[in-house]
Amino acid sequence: MGEGATRWPEIGALVAAGVAGAVQFGKVAPSLLAIGGDLGIGLSGAAGLISVFALVAAAAGLPAGLLAARAGVRQVLLAGLWALGAAGLAAAAAPGIGALYAARAAEGAAFLAIIVSAPTLVAARAAPGDRALAMTLWSAFMPTGVALGLLAAPLVEGFGWRAAWGLSALLPWGAALLLAARLPQGAGRPVPARGGMAGPLAALGRARLPVFVALAFACYSAIYFGIASFLPARLVAGFGLPLSLAGVAGAAAAVVNIAGNLAAGWLMRAGRHPARLALAAGTAMAVLSAGAFALPFSLPLTLAAALLASGIGGVVPASLFALAPRSVPDASLTGPALGLLVQCNNIGSVLAPLAIAAAARADWSLAALPLLAAGAALVLLARPLRRID
Repeated sequence: MGEGATRWPEIGALVAAGVAGAVQFGKVAPSLLAIGGDLGIGLSGAAGLISVFALVAAAAGLPAGLLAARAGVRQVLLAGLWALGAAGLAAAAAPGIGALYAARAAEGAAFLAIIVSAPTLVAARAAPGDRALAMTLWSAFMPTGVALGLLAAPLVEGFGWRAAWGLSALLPWGAALLLAARLPQGAGRPVPARGGMAGPLAALGRARLPVFVALAFACYSAIYFGIASFLPARLVAGFGLPLSLAGVAGAAAAVVNIAGNLAAGWLMRAGRHPARLALAAGTAMAVLSAGAFALPFSLPLTLAAALLASGIGGVVPASLFALAPRSVPDASLTGPALGLLVQCNNIGSVLAPLAIAAAARADWSLAALPLLAAGAALVLLARPLRRID
């Protein structure tokens, strides 16, 4: 694995699978107000659909990574894609809020199977010299999927959120067919179990730095998903912008985040330390994202702050993905460290929508407070990471 030439077509298919999964997260943002009104649950109730999607991964990211390796990551990835499509169709057809929440939880479990297995295959299908570039490309899967989900705003406006969600649910099935054709059967074979989960957990705790990387990622996720999930609703409710235009603005924020991901790869290749990049970009992202919610008097300033926050913030996840394997004392802990990172990423995406929705219910400007708190925590956690060689 990883020897010889890099298998870029396979890596491209794996990134596409991640994007197809991330669309299922991004599709909620342009639908928040429509679902809240349709089902009579308001903005806070609809925002819970964002959190419940990530709840399973927030609770089980690390053990899921270990279990996926033992079951065979190719099989787990394909099963996750088929299950995600089925759960997405169930969500689109849900008759009430209880069924909708249950379908979203199922979507979250399937998405977890994808995001703990696909990056392992991305690293395995790349030659050693190309592995950093391959992982940088993988790090862009989330903002790409979120951007595509946000671009469904005209569909939501024209045909309703159920039609838009039904269409997006077909994407994981397309990715599953592509991967089944591209990935050889021998890719991602099951890894024999070597003891329980307590050993890797204890080793990560003793090392400390992998835990700091994962917690810093949770703080980044809280800020990023605050922008990605609530910017369209902020623009509609605060400035009366049409939903289709608000969705385009949200998609633009996600696209510039991708540019930040790629810029981080270039900066690291130029010799910049990823921890210092995460510190600087995380600080700017927190301040600018808070400004996007605390500037009620100016639509241009709000849009500029949101776009800058997302673009500069894109440097953070690429930097932390680079630090994760370098933070472990032993190469055998790389997988568990990435699983812990996935878990903390989803913890941030669970807590942020709930905190921001609660603050926005009183006043949109108060949504700046949880974003600033997450930024301060990110700075504190990233400082010790400068010790990583």
